[in-house]
Amino acid sequence: MSQRIVARAPGKLVLLGEYAVLDGCPAIVVAVNRYAEVRVSRSASDRIRIAAADLGLTLDFTPARPPPIHGPLRFVLAAYDVAARAVPQLSRTGLAVDVISSLASQAGTKIGLGSSAATTAATVCALLAIAERDPDPAEVFALAWQAHRAAQAGVGSGADVAASCYGGTVHVQPQGDQLPLVRRLKLPDAALLLAGWTGEPASTTDLIQRYLAARNGHAAHRIAFVQESQACVELFRDSLALGLLSLVALNCAGESLDRLGGELDLPILTPTLRQLVTIARTEGAGAKVSGAGGGDCGIAFTRCGDTAARIRAAWRVAGITPLALDLDQEGVRVARL
Repeated sequence: MSQRIVARAPGKLVLLGEYAVLDGCPAIVVAVNRYAEVRVSRSASDRIRIAAADLGLTLDFTPARPPPIHGPLRFVLAAYDVAARAVPQLSRTGLAVDVISSLASQAGTKIGLGSSAATTAATVCALLAIAERDPDPAEVFALAWQAHRAAQAGVGSGADVAASCYGGTVHVQPQGDQLPLVRRLKLPDAALLLAGWTGEPASTTDLIQRYLAARNGHAAHRIAFVQESQACVELFRDSLALGLLSLVALNCAGESLDRLGGELDLPILTPTLRQLVTIARTEGAGAKVSGAGGGDCGIAFTRCGDTAARIRAAWRVAGITPLALDLDQEGVRVARL
């Protein structure tokens, strides 16, 4: 086995397909240059130590008696469990696992860039590499998808995990309990993606559970929403194939999410997110919430640098923080030290 491994996986922004992806609709997601980093080294003991300095947490256990997969370190624990079953020699050696993340604000607040997915992908990648496996994105994705779902009691589309594993822009088609299909897309070179943070951390898990629980009298609303979302994703995807950027698809997807929030009593568009979207659209950009909403981030697309500058300036005046993000085209990667 290698002595020390460092793996990094990028965060993500959802462009289209939020919520509907849980009902089989495809989603389009981009990887961004904020990272979860996982460092794994062999230890002289027969124990596994997992430490997350930003959370101030440490776990220490023997491979024969791992702790339950819950709590703040559940994604790392699930990644270890899945990787150890795929590569049994991992459970026969002591390891030190250190988790470092730049997927939060300077104050440590969640900002909605997919920290759990990136951490899961980086952990799986690092564990495979220290066992002398040459981890490719497809293998990491297959294992990280299993681990991410296990840490969330079987809930999760895998779209954010796909972005962290493959990088770039990806179209993710869920397949129920089977591994989603992932297809690479390309944004036009002239497309400028802006992201703004509301300063309001959102409880994504809570919002998703409330969406999934909306049945009976709300079933028709969910069906209509998924159909609208599918049409928006397909229009955006087909436009990209022609080298075009469909702001119409982006805006329509955002309006569909807004209606869904009203119909299901979900706080998807907070007042700050609504202001973020309004500012960007007033300048002629396409804009919408990114992810589950309730806070976190919104996004905007434009082709004009001056327009982008005006949007960022207006966001700052409104108390919205423009995030300095670029696309990450590489996805999860590893270095052996």
